[in-house]
Amino acid sequence: MIRTVCAALGTIAVLVAGDALAADVGNAGGAPVVLDVTETTVVAQHFDPRTPSNQAAPGVVTVEDSGWGEWINRTDAALRWQHWTAGLRLDSSVYWRRPADDALYRRDYPAYATIVRADDPSRFRDAVYPAKLWATYATRTVEVTAGDSYVQFGRGLTLSMRKVDELGIDTTVRGGKVQVNADPFAVTAIAGLANPTRVDEATGRALFVTSDPRQPVFGSDRVVGLDLQAGRGLPVTLSTHFVRFTRCAPFALQPGGTVGDSLATSPEADTFATGTCNAQDTDVWLASLNPTPRGLRARDITMAGQSLEIPSFGGHGKLYLEAAVQQRQEPVAAGVGTLGGGAPPDGNALYAALSFDAGPTATTLELKSNRNFTTVAASVAQQAPELSIVGYSFLPPAESFTMLDAEGVGDFNACVEGGRLREDVNVSRSLLVYGQGVFAYSQTEQPNGSCDALGRTITSTGIAPASVEDVVADGIGGVEYTFDDARSHVYVSGGARDDTRRDDVVQYREHHLEYSFAKYLGGPWSIEVQGRHRHRKEQDFNLGSDDRTPAWWYEGENTVALRMAPKWAVTQGFEYTTLTGQPLLYFNGSVLYRIPGGSSVRLFVGEQRAAFRCASGICRFFPAFEGARLELTARF
Repeated sequence: MIRTVCAALGTIAVLVAGDALAADVGNAGGAPVVLDVTETTVVAQHFDPRTPSNQAAPGVVTVEDSGWGEWINRTDAALRWQHWTAGLRLDSSVYWRRPADDALYRRDYPAYATIVRADDPSRFRDAVYPAKLWATYATRTVEVTAGDSYVQFGRGLTLSMRKVDELGIDTTVRGGKVQVNADPFAVTAIAGLANPTRVDEATGRALFVTSDPRQPVFGSDRVVGLDLQAGRGLPVTLSTHFVRFTRCAPFALQPGGTVGDSLATSPEADTFATGTCNAQDTDVWLASLNPTPRGLRARDITMAGQSLEIPSFGGHGKLYLEAAVQQRQEPVAAGVGTLGGGAPPDGNALYAALSFDAGPTATTLELKSNRNFTTVAASVAQQAPELSIVGYSFLPPAESFTMLDAEGVGDFNACVEGGRLREDVNVSRSLLVYGQGVFAYSQTEQPNGSCDALGRTITSTGIAPASVEDVVADGIGGVEYTFDDARSHVYVSGGARDDTRRDDVVQYREHHLEYSFAKYLGGPWSIEVQGRHRHRKEQDFNLGSDDRTPAWWYEGENTVALRMAPKWAVTQGFEYTTLTGQPLLYFNGSVLYRIPGGSSVRLFVGEQRAAFRCASGICRFFPAFEGARLELTARF
């Protein structure tokens, strides 16, 4: 019933929009009623797997991520009247040529059949479900939301439920949110269930109950929080944050963690399920989760934070400080958090950001000190590793965002001391020169390392502390030059990174170069060249014939775009990697057309290598893509 109603609402919204009535659909009580609709639809066909030149067959991961097709659709509709807004986002997914159902795959890759079948139940789920649903009443001083809402306290140390489109992350609190602003004071209170986007477009993975066996993939994560601010609009602003997370089982579970056959599960039922905090069911659920990321098996997580902000030093700088403490209630055998014979799971964090300018120079300084303080990760089961990046808090990295994917297989920021210093010099109105240095000391980049609330290293019995303590040095320099009345530019940067354990084992090293050249050609025309190239070496990657010694490899990409502002952009690109087991070269092309009013259509055809991609301080791994992808965004 819910699916039918939501599908009907989405269809009505699109039809109304298509009839050019979206902007103003009438009047009520003497005030206009406005309907805003955004339709995003993606159709993609993955090509069959490509075999690297030095291999007899493609790897099993390549086979799992190839050959299938998808249609992803998202309809956002918001109805506004006076102080009220009611909204719905209806998501749907349709798949075809699933690897587990492909007779050609079973014939050509019989050795992978068992693995592909085991991977299939949590992927490629046809679904229609209400991803977001909300109603808001807002005035200048009060805002009340029932349903889904975004929220972040301070810089996110204690709470950060947000949207990062580049990584496919969209997490809200489904419940209630109240904000009261009466300068110089403000109060924000939230309570509800965490509600991340349930389908990952890049991999087809879904956070719905698996098809066979019927096992839950996402838990019932509850959150309550309070943020108190004083000094808004004054020289100093103080904020106090309190947040508590509670993990519960998503359903009443049978032995083995399966969902009973009597429970009618479907995508919309999963989306609206509130779960159960029955101790037995919750214990079974938490025990089924991975021991990493740290704290994932904690039943309760309580955090408190305090921030201080000076928004202006006489118009030449600003300062932000935030401190937080964290307590996790987790089993003694929950994993890294209790290394060393039951170290207490209490943690603390400190983040500071200072920026100031003097004449042509601008300085930015970031410092961080985290001691057994972990990001609160979503309760995502082992069957959906691609969505394990979903989190409810955020540790500001004080790092180069382009380098975040080099931080090992542990939890780099859980126990870390470090900082970033950047200096910008405006040599002239058209020339900027900058340099940046990063230093960090981490005790948790390695999965078997930890620390206590005082920052002392903790390891398992027989593990030397020096083997889990990483020292990182990172430097970047660059120039930005604009000309043709700022319509053309040359941006170039380069740098190096060294990450070495205190026992002299190299964890990671890299040299990198980035550039962006744009030349205005006259009229609406311009041409742009962008690229990034890296020389990398990482422990346990690109191993030699002895399967122990890592070797350097190269990877990078370059794109050339011809633009006719504001409508057309035609892009050609190539990528490459010398990483063992991957094809060497990747070629692609795309055409983008922007439609007046904010709509657009983009066609991409070709290949992209597998890679980590970072945005807003978060990184995730994207599998290689070889195929064709059409994306249409229509705004009414």
